[in-house]
Amino acid sequence: MKFYVNWRSSLGSIFKNKKRSALTMFGIIIGIAAVIAILSVGRGFERDTIESLTANDSEKLEVNIDFVPGNDALYSSNIDMIQASDFSLLKNVEGVETVAYPKNDLSYIYKDVQVKDKTKNYRIAVVAKKGKAVRYGRSISMYDNQTQSKVVTIDSSLAKDLFGSAKDAVGRGFNLDNQVFTIVGVFPSGEGETMFSMGEAKIQIPRQTYSHFFGNEQYTSSVVLTLASGSQLNKVADKAIKKLQEAGAMRQQGEYQVSNMAMMTDGISQVLSSITLFISAVAGISLFIAGVGVMNMMYISVSERTKEIGIRRALGATRGAIRLQFLLEGMTLTLVGGIIGYLLGMAVAYGIGKMMDISVSVDLFTVSLAVGVSSAIGLLFSVMPASEAAKKDLIDILR
Repeated sequence: MKFYVNWRSSLGSIFKNKKRSALTMFGIIIGIAAVIAILSVGRGFERDTIESLTANDSEKLEVNIDFVPGNDALYSSNIDMIQASDFSLLKNVEGVETVAYPKNDLSYIYKDVQVKDKTKNYRIAVVAKKGKAVRYGRSISMYDNQTQSKVVTIDSSLAKDLFGSAKDAVGRGFNLDNQVFTIVGVFPSGEGETMFSMGEAKIQIPRQTYSHFFGNEQYTSSVVLTLASGSQLNKVADKAIKKLQEAGAMRQQGEYQVSNMAMMTDGISQVLSSITLFISAVAGISLFIAGVGVMNMMYISVSERTKEIGIRRALGATRGAIRLQFLLEGMTLTLVGGIIGYLLGMAVAYGIGKMMDISVSVDLFTVSLAVGVSSAIGLLFSVMPASEAAKKDLIDILR
């Protein structure tokens, strides 16, 4: 009952000085809103980043293991760097469901082409339907795909390098990895490769034709492990690397490494969390300044209400009751400011999230932070003024 009476008395004092109370709460509101907005957006961005790094077409986790040879010449050899015996080793690792070479990515294919007395590396585009419009000859068609025709189209700059002119290239043979294709068309030269872009492909070939003649190519320097449900990524990866280091076919010629972004997510998450907390701490400085404002207001309130304190003491109020009243007044101010700041911070966070297409993370931690920090500020910065009010001597007040 005493607590309720003291709290009601505190509310009465707050409403009696509405403008001063509102201005005091303003600092708390801005401080809490800034911290909550930064934490919510930061945690949402962290979650989006981790999800994008670990996302794949399958719901099951995958680990990529690469073999890095000590001698780069092994890359151009016909030796399988990860061999059949290595597959047997990896299949016996606990938690591994399947082992396979990575799928061929037909988006960025490069092959060597002999141009006069030099060998140059050119990008090849595989065509699923209809090829580029040509200047001479014809484009690659759906029929070429259906019949797996050994035809290609090349750009005019490559045609001039090979045959002297673009027009003379049509109908000529074109050697690609010891396979001879017929040039059926020449298309205009596009943008070349730069340090900022891959450039346009200089050679086009029907997709089915490419798959027929080159589809069995495998990147034998890498292997993909699909993990069984419930397996721990880090533990399985460590066991697989240890097996290969002990008994891998090429262990003497290089080393095995894990090249999976999912393995890096713990470190990335920690860095992003640290950045978010640091920025929040900087924003939280405003809360300290707001706390000083609360203390200042409480000291003014104590000095203005000396007669009220004297009357209460004369009527039998203890020093503890006087202290509690002023503590409750400070805590009520900061708690209300904290709740308003939390709501404002979430509104700002969702606004930023919508503009920047970032998800916003709302959890119990942010709610607890808003309520806990605002209450703590009210308690800490009201103790000294409340204690001063409680220490006032009744005789001195009556004088």
